[in-house]
Amino acid sequence: MPKLRRFINVSEDIFVIRNLIGAILQGIGLAYLVPVLLAWFYPEEIKFVIYFAIPGAASILLGSLLSRHIEHIEDVNLRQAMMASAFIWLFASLLSVIPFMAIAKMSFIDSLFETMSAWTGTGLTMMSHLESYPKILLFWRAWMQWLGGIGIVLVALTVLIRPGVAAARLYRAEARTERILPNFVNTAKIIVQIYTGLTILGAYLYYINGMSLFDAFIHSMTGLGTGGMSSHDLSIGYFNSLAIETITVFLMIMGATNFTVHYKLFKNRSIRSFFMDIQVKTMLYLLGITIPLIALSLVSFGHFNPIRALRESIFHAVSAISCTGFSISNLGNYPEADKVLLTLLMIVGGGAGSTAGGIKLIRIALTFESLKWTIQQAILPKGAVIRRKVGEYEFSEDEIQEVLGFTMTYFAFLLFGTMYMMLRIGARFADALFESASAIGNVGLSVGITSPLLPPDIKILLITLMWVGRLEIFPTIVFIVGVLMMLPRRGE
Repeated sequence: MPKLRRFINVSEDIFVIRNLIGAILQGIGLAYLVPVLLAWFYPEEIKFVIYFAIPGAASILLGSLLSRHIEHIEDVNLRQAMMASAFIWLFASLLSVIPFMAIAKMSFIDSLFETMSAWTGTGLTMMSHLESYPKILLFWRAWMQWLGGIGIVLVALTVLIRPGVAAARLYRAEARTERILPNFVNTAKIIVQIYTGLTILGAYLYYINGMSLFDAFIHSMTGLGTGGMSSHDLSIGYFNSLAIETITVFLMIMGATNFTVHYKLFKNRSIRSFFMDIQVKTMLYLLGITIPLIALSLVSFGHFNPIRALRESIFHAVSAISCTGFSISNLGNYPEADKVLLTLLMIVGGGAGSTAGGIKLIRIALTFESLKWTIQQAILPKGAVIRRKVGEYEFSEDEIQEVLGFTMTYFAFLLFGTMYMMLRIGARFADALFESASAIGNVGLSVGITSPLLPPDIKILLITLMWVGRLEIFPTIVFIVGVLMMLPRRGE
């Protein structure tokens, strides 16, 4: 009887997950077809269209076959949604390697690194001499980052999956909890509209300040999506423009801000609602503390004059906390103290419900507030009621424990990655911690460790950290455990 019950549960899980994956796979197929449009503007690149059209059509066809019974799904539990979400991020990365292998002649592991970095909005790269690659390939990286910024699942919710429990579960499985409107699908559509509008605004601002139209859209997509992949090896530093750096800082902060705050800002047309949000305030407080420290360190070590030091510290601090990964100079030459400060900002990350990675500002604020509540509970009379409220958010005891558990698990993965790199390639602690924090936080800043010369196991480690970090750890753990449970046991 237990064997029969297990068989029924596994069959049900496979049926639900297969249909959910199929629906999202159609979205990936459509995403594959968009770069084909560039051949209209760059006819010399029409020879590369086949590497996008065939995988795109195949994805749509396969997705249609897998999801042909999706209308029969009446309920989806959170475990099934987490498994589907974790698998689709991994499968999307595997499916997207074809252009890199065919056009850039990259190895499979380097191509997978590039696609996982793009879809997860990380920005670490195996590519160099970017100006020598076809524009269609550079657009593909940026397009994946733009879609990955708001989430594969979130995009699918807007066009493919009908409203209901399945949509709600998938939405939560992708580490999203914000609800602008009562209906999850309508919430997804509002987010996509805001995201698209800000992307167009960013591209316009870049264009009128000297960028080509192609570069303007590339950097607007990856800036707002907090991905940070550029069309130039020197990233934003290539342009050497204060105006472009200012626009980039604006886009990075917008990308790291909860979309609920954006919605209130546009709906109420009140800038006050933006600055009153607890996560925005926490981000500004942290930047206010770290920017002067980084600038003073750069000046005292003789790296830059005060103006240049302040300019770099502002840019890189925002790039780190927003988990974008744009840079304007070589961070490998920074003092150790500055690397540590930037690492701390990468670990903190941006706002929950934004495109940024990291632990998230609300969790950091909650962790510090929980210390205060613990002290209050020890001082106040027994039975005193303490409202566990941070800004507009009120938390239960279970939610606080969940946050603390997530934070501890996050640090465990971070430290494992750090120690493995130190032992395997002899990296210094600050550099290994920086690179690991950049990967698991989906940031993309690098001190020079990430390169095609890395051993395959280190590349796989960074790929895993990027995947785990994008889904905030637990869905990937549920996926791995779920797959193991589905495997036949000895004697069955």
